[in-house]
This record gives sequence, structure tokens and C-alpha cells, in this order.
Amino acid sequence: MGDQSNTRGQPVRLTRSQRKRARRLQRLKGVDGLAARRARILELFDEGWRQCDVSEATGAGIATVGRVRRRFLKDGFDAAVQGRKAPGAARLLQPEEEAKIVALACCDPPKGRATWTTELLAQVAVHQGLVSKVGRETVRLVLKHHGLKPWREKNVVRAAPGRRVHRSDGGSP
Repeated sequence: MGDQSNTRGQPVRLTRSQRKRARRLQRLKGVDGLAARRARILELFDEGWRQCDVSEATGAGIATVGRVRRRFLKDGFDAAVQGRKAPGAARLLQPEEEAKIVALACCDPPKGRATWTTELLAQVAVHQGLVSKVGRETVRLVLKHHGLKPWREKNVVRAAPGRRVHRSDGGSP
């Protein structure tokens, strides 16, 4: 978990500029809620509150409050407020690229094919320049996320030849 002993008993003291930033983080609308909560935790520690009281006042767990305090004392204000980056791989596709793959899956499959396969969707998406590189498993996950199964005809919305797809309320698009 880390070396906790060297921060034990050390008080949290914010500089004037850090106090200002903490207050600003709590007021701004576009700020991540976790960052605002961490800023509030540091502000309460700076006012002399005990760890259990800070936990109760902010609604954060006692372990979270302790982690924020330790991170501030070891790594500074920014590290404490921003926290650590979540583990895991970066997204393979941007939301716009995912939307293009979903749109492709809702179109008719190529001539000579009755239905789409994930492999075929991946190949066509790269060939048409919708994405630079994509594998069949990534396409499968995108379709799963959007609840699509293009190989099952009843799950894909397509207009019959010469007809238009209507909205759910019966009107035209």
C-alpha cells in the first residue's frame, strides 16, 4: 500500500494559492466531482479537522480521506486533487469512430453476403477509411455496447426498398 509512517502526524497546510484553487475547484461546474471532493478534503484538513470528521463531512470513506492526505503530503496539491490515472488500456476507438461502425452495421451487407460478421465489419470499416485500424473483437465490443446483433436480421433497423423508416411516434423522419 505504501509507506504511511513518514506522513503520520504531519499537518496539512495549504498555501494561499492552493486554498484559492481548492475553493475554485469546488465551485466550477465543469470540474470532476471527485476532484472537487478531494479539494474539499484538503481544505477541511487545512482548517484543522480530524480525519474521521473530514470523512463524515464529505461523505468519503476513511481510507479515501487518508489517501488524499498522504498523497498531498508526499506529492503535492495537484497529485492529491487529480488522483491517480485509472488503470487499463486506452480506448481503441473514439466515440465518432464507434458511431461510424454502428452506422455501417445498420446498412445492408455487401453484395454476395446475407448478413454482417464482425470480421467483415472490421475489414469494410478499414477499407472505407472509417477507422485506421480495428480488429473483429473491438467491433464485437462496440456492437455489444450498443446492443446490436447485425447477424440477426430482426435487431437491425432497415427500410424496405422504396419505403422510409418512420419514427417511433409514427411520423416521418
